[in-house]
Amino acid sequence: MKGVKPRIKKVFEKSLENLGKPLGQIMREEGYSDNTADNPKNVTESKSWELLMDEYIPESLVLKTHKEAFTANKPIGALVLIKNGNDGKPEQILKDNEGMIEVPDWQTRTKAYELGYKVRGKLTEKIDHTTLGKEINPVLVKFIENANDRDPE
Repeated sequence: MKGVKPRIKKVFEKSLENLGKPLGQIMREEGYSDNTADNPKNVTESKSWELLMDEYIPESLVLKTHKEAFTANKPIGALVLIKNGNDGKPEQILKDNEGMIEVPDWQTRTKAYELGYKVRGKLTEKIDHTTLGKEINPVLVKFIENANDRDPE
């Protein structure tokens, strides 16, 4: 691919082959110095990395997959109730009518919505509103059980 540095492409491809392996470790294996490997953003924020991301994981695919996640379903096992009675009430469950049905996959849908809100800047991480983000120094509190345990003043 034109404009992509070969060493960065090698790191990118190895990272796809070894999902979960630290990028810094892959960078060291490809001959990057410890200083550079300790800061993978030196590679991941490069123009070459961006071009590779556009080729291998195009934004259109990400958006399509994200859109599918909003309506995700999952199969679950189910028994089919057979209505044999004249009154329409189920009278028997037949073992040969076991099957799979699809139900909403709420866990996947919730993650999709959370990610969507984060990307759009509508969802923020935890904020300590009582201190407006300022650090609180811990206070040591000593409890005294009775008057005989008190420190003399």
